[in-house]
Parts: sequence; C-alpha cells; structure tokens
Amino acid sequence: MTVIIDHTRQLTLTHVMSAANGSRVELARDTRQMLTERREQIVRHVREQEIPAYGFNRGFGHNVDLSVPDEHLCDLQRNLILSHAVGVGEPMDRTVVRMTMLLRANSLARGFSGVRPELVQGLLDLLNAGITPVVPELGSVGASGDLAPLSHIAMALMGEGEVFFGQERMPAKAALEKTNLRPLRFEMKEGLALNNGVQFMNALGLAACAKLKDLLRTAAVNSALVAQVMLAPDTYFRPDFHALRPHAGARRVADWIWRLMKNSPIRAAHRDFKTDGQVQDPYNIRCAAQVLGTCHDLIATAEKALLTEANSATDNPILLPDAHGKFTDIVSGGHFHGMPVAVQIYNLMQALSIMANLAHMRSVRFVDPVRNKGLGRDLKWPDMAGEDQALSSGMMMLEYASASLTNDIWGQCMPSHLFNISTNSGQEDHVSMGTGLAVRLLKTLPRTAHVLAIELAYIRQAIAVRKRLGTIPTEATPPDWVNEELNTLKDRMNGHGNGMVFNAEVSREHPLSDHEKQFSPASEALLAALDEHGLFPVVRTDRYLADDVARLASFVESGRVPDVVSPLVPLPWEDME
Repeated sequence: MTVIIDHTRQLTLTHVMSAANGSRVELARDTRQMLTERREQIVRHVREQEIPAYGFNRGFGHNVDLSVPDEHLCDLQRNLILSHAVGVGEPMDRTVVRMTMLLRANSLARGFSGVRPELVQGLLDLLNAGITPVVPELGSVGASGDLAPLSHIAMALMGEGEVFFGQERMPAKAALEKTNLRPLRFEMKEGLALNNGVQFMNALGLAACAKLKDLLRTAAVNSALVAQVMLAPDTYFRPDFHALRPHAGARRVADWIWRLMKNSPIRAAHRDFKTDGQVQDPYNIRCAAQVLGTCHDLIATAEKALLTEANSATDNPILLPDAHGKFTDIVSGGHFHGMPVAVQIYNLMQALSIMANLAHMRSVRFVDPVRNKGLGRDLKWPDMAGEDQALSSGMMMLEYASASLTNDIWGQCMPSHLFNISTNSGQEDHVSMGTGLAVRLLKTLPRTAHVLAIELAYIRQAIAVRKRLGTIPTEATPPDWVNEELNTLKDRMNGHGNGMVFNAEVSREHPLSDHEKQFSPASEALLAALDEHGLFPVVRTDRYLADDVARLASFVESGRVPDVVSPLVPLPWEDME
C-alpha cells in the first residue's frame, strides 16, 4: 500500500506499521500547497514586523533572550541539531526509527509548524529510499520533545551523522549521494520544528501496541487451550454472563475464548457435572477474560491516545490563524511535553506484565501433580518406565525459566514517568521521562512472548499426555457396594502385622474415546501447525529444551498463533457494541 500524508486525514496504526515495514509514503498535493502558503505567510510576517520570535530569530531553551542576526538564522538551526544529537547506547531498531520519521513528517504536515514542504518531503525521501538514520536508544527526557533522537534524524537530512542503507552502516552524506538526494539547509524555525515533539516515544508505543495486540490474542488462544486440557467448562466465557458486567475488554476476550472452545469434544465429554464434579476452577482459568480483558482495555486506550498524538501538531511555537486568517499568530506552549504519551506507555507495560503473570501461574499448575487433573508429575510421558520416572525431570525447569522472566518483566516496570529531574537550568523543570520507559517496554516484549511460549510448550505437552491417557479424573460417587467391599477387605487385612495398617481406595476415572480426546477445531489447527513447523516436539524422555522454546517464542512473537486460528475463529480487536 501507499501511505499518504494529508493534513485533512488521520494516520491509523495500519498506516504507521505499513510505512515502517517499507511501504511508499507520499505527500498529498493539497498539503504541499498549504505548507507553501503558510510558510510564506509566517516568513513575511516575521521579517516585515521585525518581531522577536522564539524558534525564528531567538536562541533556544534558556537562551531565548538572545537575539540572532538575519545572516545567522540558518546557522542557528544547524547548530541546534548538531549540538542536540547527544544520544547514547545501541542504535534503535530501524522499524521504530522509520515510524518516528513518518510521525514527525505527519505532525509537520498538519500545517501549524511554519515549515517548508521540502522539509516534510525530505523525511519522506529518506523513507522511500530506505535510508534510516542511526539513532541511539537513550538520551531523551521526553520534554521538550525527544530532542536527542529527533536531532539524530534531522542530521541525516543535513547529510551529517550516520545512517543504515541496505545492509550497511555509512555516513549520511554517502547514502544521499547513492540515492541522488541532496542535503537540506534548514531555514528559520525548521531545525526546532524537527526536534520538538515526542515522536520517538510515540513510535515505540505504537510499535508495542501492534505487538501486544498479537500477544493478547495469543494469550486468549492459550486460555482456550488451558481450559480444555485442564477440563474446565466454557461457561466462564458465556456472552450472556459477561453482558452483566460489560467491560469492553472483558467482553471481547471472553468472546474470543468462548468461540475458540466451540465444538470441543473433550469439553463435551465432561459437560455433565457428575463426570468432573469440580464446581470452580482456579482464577487463572475462571477469571482469564476479566484479567486479559483489562489488558485489552489498556492497549485499546493507549492506541487511541497514541494515534491522537500521531495526528497532532506538537512542536513549539505553534502557528495559529490571526484575525485575517493568516497563520502568523506565534503561540508558545508545551505540546512537546511527553506526559500524555508516557502514561500510556506505562499502561502498556502494565498490560504485558499482567499477561505474563497469568501465563506463568498456569505454567506453575502444569507441573503440580496435585492440581493438574491427572497429568502427572512435571508432565512426564505416561509410558515412561517406573525406574525412569526417578531419573527424569520432565518439564520441571521451564517453570523456573518462566518465573525468572516474569520477575524480570516486573523489574522493568519502574514508573520512570513519576520520577522527574529538572533540566535546562530550571527552565524545563518538569519532564516526562517517558522515552526511557518506552525503550524498556520494547525490550520487554520478547520476554513476554517467551513466557507465553513456555506456557504454550506446557499446553502442547499436556495435550499430548491427555490424549495418551485413556481416562480423565472424576468425582463421581462409586456405588455403595464398592465401599462395603473395601471396608470388609480392610477389616480382614488389618491386625496381622507389626503396627502395619492396610488401606485401600478406589481410583475414580472416567474413560474417554479417541473422539472425546479431541480439542476444538481451532485448537487442533494450531497443534497441526506446530507439528508442521517442528515446534516443540512432545517430550518423551529428557532432552535439551532451550532451543525448542526459543523457536516457539519466535513463532509467538511474530504473531503466528492468531494467524493460524483466525481463519477458523476470527479474533476482531474492536470493542463489542
């Protein structure tokens, strides 16, 4: 698809991710004309009125009181970018940088920044040529804007700094020459317009939103699988039940799980209460829709807020129309402040932490023979000989890995946006500190995918064990004659040993046919896909598992789980009416 930057339209998450992944981006003709007209208006106004204007002819930050002569106005903009490009750390992922470039171009194209269309087009030219500035991941306090990251991007427009082009890292000037692009010379206000705003933080948040949507759908698929293999009912997810407490996210997630469990033979096999006899399951199943639904609400709210930011004018000063409709009213303010974005970044961090915790608690249950409904100790293979049982750890240690990852995720959740450090000699005395939080968010996503993958590995093994077994536990009451015979036997056997007491009990199990061991169609489709890709083969004897889990985690992180089940059970994101 081609993404169009148009001041009369709104970018969506689909547009942003499409451009980030290489789609062509174009500037609408009417937007180009509008930018030209408004640039001419403000330049004429500043020069004719000879007014002091921040960003145009005054210094920056606490140097606002210093006047700049006309002959040095371009130097002012160039020096701003060069001096502010002080990023630290490893280069940020190219996809995020491309998103940042698109978002900055879209913000400038709103028409309230007073820049030439050539500036917007310059960013789009870099995107379309596949030139991605090298942007260190740290160095922004999230107000006044992501100054350092955006300055690294602006440097590439000037032919300064380094960029990625193809598979190489090279000087920006060389990449521009290879693609027949010319460096830009920034004019009044244009350097400031490029680095005022939190598009870097916002890009990180939107990238996380896209990933978290897939991870939440994966968590819902896992929930449906866990409910089936742990012999739980589907009634926890009934639509009429959730209509009584109609939180949008809970209703949506319950709807996903409800439909994913439809037509499940193993669910039908214990639908009669007398078969299973358990009234309620642990919260990790029974409350899955309420817990994951909250994550849905957090992600949906964040996406809405971050897209509002993506389609806003965020630099300083902003140009508003005067009494004659000319965009010459120069208004200083704080639209660059990152707090509206930072709080949403933290909400996304909360969502992934909640998802990871729920998945981990279910993994814990799988290895507990007292609580896993007949699946045995550590999900060891049922055919394993008795002497081999003592030699085997089965799936024991994956729970430890899950615990470690979950704890690490919690450690990344420090609310940095609540810990302000004043900057710029007190002029910028409250900053959002949201960008560092956003960087941690992006880095934590793979860990969350790994926790979900460990849970899926447990699910896969548990399903294989369940299908291998011929029965499921039951709480059905045995006939009276059985208890009578047992009591008679115990009376006859006791009293014939040195302090030894004979005891006996009936193992109550309900037989399942091969058909009744099948899971829902969507579940079986996922199991078949895992088999097809050779992902986490059934563990029959102890083996090295780390690489198997890593491959499964890559499958999960790439969004493949919902991709597999969606043709059978669509998982729409939007709130239910």
